[in-house]
Amino acid sequence: MKRNLRITLIVLPLLAAGIYIFYDAIMHKTADWDFIQKVGGIKTQTPLETQDGFYLPVICNVSGTDSITVKPTLIYSALSCTKIKVDITENKIYLTVLIGISNSNNINCNCKAVNIGHLKHGSYKVYYRDKSSSEHQIGQFDLSETVFFNYAFSIKIRSSNA
Repeated sequence: MKRNLRITLIVLPLLAAGIYIFYDAIMHKTADWDFIQKVGGIKTQTPLETQDGFYLPVICNVSGTDSITVKPTLIYSALSCTKIKVDITENKIYLTVLIGISNSNNINCNCKAVNIGHLKHGSYKVYYRDKSSSEHQIGQFDLSETVFFNYAFSIKIRSSNA
């Protein structure tokens, strides 16, 4: 009896981990550059500064119903943008879109803004990177010292009114 219990306690967590890995592999697939182009492209806008750092708006509709930078050639109405991976190296920001089957909790095919953290002032270029490690520039922006000063000043004013 104890032996069966030990086997069960070992097998069940391994089985659960296997199911999770299988589910994650099916539900979250990296969108390669060719796919992004077929569904209408991708671009970024000017980052928004918050207390949590900067958020970079990402404009991409993985369903293929919107023309972002190119005219879409395929439609995938069941797909959603499940996550965007971010990698920052010096003044280069690399984005990778993960796609998956839409479910009741995530029915939006539009990508959301991503947190890029607290950045130093300077010029930044944004690239799309897929599994082939190809770099495709999709945006750029400048963070000047004025932006940081205005944000710090506005926080100081708000805190003095409290």
